[in-house]
Amino acid sequence: MEATLSAATSPTEASVSSAPGVVVAVVVDQPNSASDVLREVFSGLAAQDYPNIQILVLLTGSDAAEFELVHEIAQAERSESSAREPHIYQIGANPGFGLAANTVLRLVEGDSGFFLLMHDDVVLAPDAIRLLVEELYRSNAGMVGPKFVEWDETRRLQAVGFDCDWFGELDSAVEPHELDQEQHDAVRDVFVLSSSCLLVRADLFRELGGFEPSIEFFGEDLDLCWRAHLSGARVVVVPAATARHRGLLDERLADRRRDSGSLMRQAERHRMSTVLSLTGARRLPIVLPLLFLITCVEALGSMVRGRWQRAFAGLSGLLNLLPSIGNIARRRSRVRMLRQVPDHEVVELQVRGSVRWKRIIRHRRFTPSANIRGAGNDAIVRSPKAIASWGVLAVLLFLGGRQLWMNGVYSVGDLLPLPESPRDLLRQYLSGWWAQDLGSTTAQPTSTGLVALGGIITLGHMGLLHTLITIGLIPLGWLGVSALCGVVANERARIVGVIAYAAVPLPYAAVASGRHQVLIAYAVVPWALHLIRSFGGIGTSIVDDEPGDVVDHPSTKQRIRVAAKLSLLFGVTMAFSPGVVVVVLLSALLWLLTAAVSGGSTRAAGLGFAGAMSATAAAVVLNMPWITRYLSKDGWDAIVGSPARSSENLGLWEVLRFGIGPAALGGLIVLLYVPLLVAPLVSKNSRFIWASRAAILSIVLLALALLNSGDDLPIRLPETGILLAPVASCLAIGAAIIVMAFGIDVRGGRFGWRQPLALVSLVTLPLGLLPVVAAASNGQWEQPSITLAQQMRELLGDSSQGDYRILLVGDSRLIPSDQHTYRDGLAYSLVQNGDASMLNQVSSASRDAEIFIEPLLDAVASGTTGRVGRLMAPLGIRYIVIPIIDRVHSSSESPLPVPLGLREAFAEQLDLRNVYGPSSMTIFENSQWIPLTGMLSTVASQQSSEGGAEALVATELTGSLAALNGATSWASPTQELPTGRFHMGVPFDPRWTLTIDGQTIKPQASFGTVMHFETGDGGAARLSYSNPLSRYVWVLLQVLLWLVVVLGILQPNLRRRSRRQQFELPETTPVVSLSANPISGDQT
Repeated sequence: MEATLSAATSPTEASVSSAPGVVVAVVVDQPNSASDVLREVFSGLAAQDYPNIQILVLLTGSDAAEFELVHEIAQAERSESSAREPHIYQIGANPGFGLAANTVLRLVEGDSGFFLLMHDDVVLAPDAIRLLVEELYRSNAGMVGPKFVEWDETRRLQAVGFDCDWFGELDSAVEPHELDQEQHDAVRDVFVLSSSCLLVRADLFRELGGFEPSIEFFGEDLDLCWRAHLSGARVVVVPAATARHRGLLDERLADRRRDSGSLMRQAERHRMSTVLSLTGARRLPIVLPLLFLITCVEALGSMVRGRWQRAFAGLSGLLNLLPSIGNIARRRSRVRMLRQVPDHEVVELQVRGSVRWKRIIRHRRFTPSANIRGAGNDAIVRSPKAIASWGVLAVLLFLGGRQLWMNGVYSVGDLLPLPESPRDLLRQYLSGWWAQDLGSTTAQPTSTGLVALGGIITLGHMGLLHTLITIGLIPLGWLGVSALCGVVANERARIVGVIAYAAVPLPYAAVASGRHQVLIAYAVVPWALHLIRSFGGIGTSIVDDEPGDVVDHPSTKQRIRVAAKLSLLFGVTMAFSPGVVVVVLLSALLWLLTAAVSGGSTRAAGLGFAGAMSATAAAVVLNMPWITRYLSKDGWDAIVGSPARSSENLGLWEVLRFGIGPAALGGLIVLLYVPLLVAPLVSKNSRFIWASRAAILSIVLLALALLNSGDDLPIRLPETGILLAPVASCLAIGAAIIVMAFGIDVRGGRFGWRQPLALVSLVTLPLGLLPVVAAASNGQWEQPSITLAQQMRELLGDSSQGDYRILLVGDSRLIPSDQHTYRDGLAYSLVQNGDASMLNQVSSASRDAEIFIEPLLDAVASGTTGRVGRLMAPLGIRYIVIPIIDRVHSSSESPLPVPLGLREAFAEQLDLRNVYGPSSMTIFENSQWIPLTGMLSTVASQQSSEGGAEALVATELTGSLAALNGATSWASPTQELPTGRFHMGVPFDPRWTLTIDGQTIKPQASFGTVMHFETGDGGAARLSYSNPLSRYVWVLLQVLLWLVVVLGILQPNLRRRSRRQQFELPETTPVVSLSANPISGDQT
C-alpha cells in the first residue's frame, strides 16, 4: 500500500529563502509503540531555524491506523510552528532502515541540496540542521553528522563519530556515560557516522546508490561511509550540532522475537561481508586470513569470559562468508566503478591494529554496530579478576599437561592413537566393510566420519586432533560449567564455580588411567545440563527474585535453537559414548523429581526433561544406521561399557574423592562437599532451589555410583567416572551458590547460625582447590610414559611378512580396545598388525568373533587339542599376547595376578612358541599362521576345501606367501599372482572379488571359516569390495540430517533475506523537489 498526504502550498512555504534545500527523511516504524517519542521528533524538526526544510516521512508497513496516527502527530506539531507540512509516504513493507531510506532517491527530485536521513527516535537541537549545513560547506565534506547525547540526561555523551580498523570494528572516543565537558567538540574527520542521523549531499547519495540493499539492520552506516571515502568524499562529525537519541531499535526487534544472539550474528555477518566487499584487491589476501585468525582468537576469548553469544556470532559471521561470495562479488563490482581514491589512502583513515583488542586492554565494551542501539545502557562487564582467574586456569592446564601438549597423549587404556590419514578414514566411513575384529559388512560408526572431519579441520594433523579430543576436553568442560553456573547472576560466584569444577580430580585421573569416556562425560555433562535448563526456561538467580525457580521461557525460535544445540551435542556424544547420554537423561529425570521436592518449577523441569528426551531421539536418528547395533542382544552392555570398568568395587571414600585413578591430593576434594551441603541451609528463593537441586542430584548419583561399583544394582550402569561427572557439576553449582548466597542471603540477614556455617563453607573452598594445583606438578597428570599398546606396536608391528592379527587375552582390566567378555574375569580382543587405534573402542555388531574365537579359547582351556595354532592360522592370528602390567591397574610394584592356568595352557600348545618380550606381557607366536591376504602353500590349498577342525589340525600350514599386503575395502595394490589359491582371512562375504587381468573372480569358502579365490593362470591382480547401494543412501541421508540440525542452530532467515532483496519501490512520481517548492501533483 502506498499513500501520500499533503496540503496545498501555503504562503509561508512560498517565501522560503534561497538557502540550499534539505529533505529530512524520517523512517518511522511501529509508531503505536513510541508515539510520545515521535511527537518529540517532529517537535524538534518543527523548531529548526534552518529556512529551507522539507520533511518526508517514510512509514514502514501498510497499516492505515498507523498512517493516521503519524499524520495526526505531524499535524499537531506543525500547527505550533510555521514549518511546511510533512509528506507522509507509506512504503507497504519493512525492508530495513537502509532500503526504506533509499526511497528518497525516487520520491525526491533534484540533486542541488541535501538529504538528512534519520531514525524516528532522534530529536535534534533547534540549530542542528543549520550547523550541519554550514560545516558541510566549510569543510567541503560529503557527509556530516551530529554529536549524540543520552535521551534522559543530555549532559552525557553517546557518540561523536566512530573510528574503524581494517576489520570493520568500530571504536568511539566516548566512554559509556561520559560527561560532556566539550572535550569532544572539535570538528574532525571520522571514518563512520551513525545512520541514526546524518546529512549527506543529494548528488553523492545518488552516486553511491544509497545504502547497501543487502543490509537490513546494523552495518549500513559502515558500508555507506566506507564507500563515501572511496569516492573521495570527506566524512565529518560536527559536535556543535547535538541530537538526543532514544535507541528504540533493540526494543522493536525484541518485539519481533529477534533475540540478542541473532542480532549479534546479523551485525557480524554484515561487518565481515562489508570488509570483504570494500577492501582493496591488493590488501584483501592480507586482511582475509587476519580476519579469520582474529575472529577465532576473539571467539575463544569470548568463551573464556562467558560471552557465548558474542563468540558464536563471530564464528557465524565467518561461516556466512562462503554462501555470501556471490553478493560480495557483486558489491565489489559496483564499488569498482565509483572508486576515486586508491585503497592505500583510505587505509590511512583507518585505525591500525585491532580495535576490539584495544577495547579489551582498556576494559571497555562497545556495541558492534554504529547504530548506537542503546549504548547508554549498562552491560555486564567481565571483571579483570575473572579474566585473571581464567588465565591462571589456562596456565595450570598447560603446566599440568605440558608433556602431553608437547609430546602427545600416551596410549593408555582407551586413549589409543588415531589412524594417520583422514582421507583413509573418510573412505572407510563411506565403505560398507567394517574391518574391526574379523571384519564384516555392516554400518560404519558415526564416530569414524566425525574423526575424519576433525582430521580435515586440523589439516591432517591427527596427533593434534588426538590431543584436542582427549585433554582438550578438559577446558571444554570448564567452559560448559561456566555456562551452567550462569544461573547465578554474579560474576565472582560463577568463576568460583568454574574453579571448583577444575579442582575436581576426575579428568586428571581419567587421563592417567586412559578413560576417554570419562573425559567425554566431564566435557559434555555441564553443557547438556545448561541446555536442558535453557530449554525448560529456568532463568538466572537474581537478587530480588521470588521464592521458587526464576522462570524465563524462551521464544519458540530460541527454543528450537536450544533443541538443535542439544541434539547436536547428544548426536556427537552418542557417536563416541552413548553411556554419557544415559547419565545425562538420568540427571534430567532427577532434576524433575527434585523440582517437586524443593518447590521448583515442575513445568520448567518437565520441559527440560522432554527436551532431553527429544534430543536423544534426534541423536539416535543422527547416528542411524550404526546405532541399531545397540538393539542387539548385548546392546545394553555395549552402551554402558565393559563390566571391568563399571564393577570396580570402589569404596565410599574412593567414590567421594573421584578415585578412579591416580590423583595428587585428591582427598582434599571432599571439602567441596561442605559448601554443596551448606548451600541449601543458608540460601533463599531461587538460590535455595538450585542449591537443593545440586545437593539431591549429587547424593543420588553418589549412591548409584557406589552401588554400581559394587555390582549391587539390578541393572548395570555406565562406569563410575561417568556417573560422577554430574556430581562434579553439582559441586561447581554449590560453590557458586554459596558465594552468591553469602553476599545476599547471609551477610545482610539477622545474625544466627547461618553466618558461621556459611563462613566455614567459604573457608573450605580454597583448601578444596589444592588438588588442581598439585596435579599440575607432574607435567602429565601421572600418566605412564611407557604403555602396553606402545610396546606391542614396537615389538609386534612388523608386517613385512604379511598382514596379521594379534589376539589379546587376559584380565579384562588389562585388555585395551574393544573387548569381548569371555568367562571368569577374562576378556579378549583382536588387533590387526599390532596397531590398535581409538576407533577400536567401538564395539562391533558382528558376532563372528564369538563364533570363531571363543571355541578356540575353549579348546585351549580344556586341553582338547595341542594344535590350536593351526586352528587360528586361517584367521591370520600370528601372536597371542597375555598382558600383565599396564602401569595403571597393574604395576611392577603391585602387579595383578595372571589368571590361573592361562599362561600354562597356551605354553602347552605345540604350534605356539614363547617369544622373548618385556615383563609387561607374555607373547606367543603362532608358527602356523597364514597371512591375511596371500597365496596358500600347496598343502594348505589342498586342505582349504576340506574344512573342519580335524583337517586343519592334521595339516602343516607353513609356506604360504603374503600378497596384496595392505589391501582395504576402498583401496588395493596391484600385484602379479601365480597359479593357485589366494587366501583372504575374513569371514566369507560375496561382496569381495579378485580381479586378475580384467577378469572378476568370486570367492569360495575356505577352511570352513574364511574364503579363497582361484587365480587360474595368474596375472596382475587386485582385490575390490562392492559397497551396498544402501550404504551411499544412508550416508547421504545422514549428512542431510546433520545439516538440518546445524541449520536449526544457525537459523538463517533465508525468507527474510529473499524478501529484502526482492523489495523494490514501485515506479512513482516524485513528491518532493530540491530545486523548487513541494510537488503537488501526487498529493492525496
